[in-house]
Amino acid sequence: MQTLIERELPLAMKRERLKELPLYPEQRSCKRPTTEQILRLFSLAARRTLIRRGRIAQVFPAELTDLQRQVLNLLGVPEDAFRG
Repeated sequence: MQTLIERELPLAMKRERLKELPLYPEQRSCKRPTTEQILRLFSLAARRTLIRRGRIAQVFPAELTDLQRQVLNLLGVPEDAFRG
């Protein structure tokens, strides 16, 4: 996975004419994203489930940021696949 991410994302960035993405802390720009940075970007995205009386009452899908959506798009991952 690491090799795939670190190969595909720069290729997609080049294809889309993006020189950098704001992946460093404080949204500083990054020219060669690493897998660690991508995983950190998605580390707080979580689906939540409300359970009442032992049953699922409601599911709240992960709310993605614009940057998370952009990275998923660059990697060719449909947003629905991430949300599960």
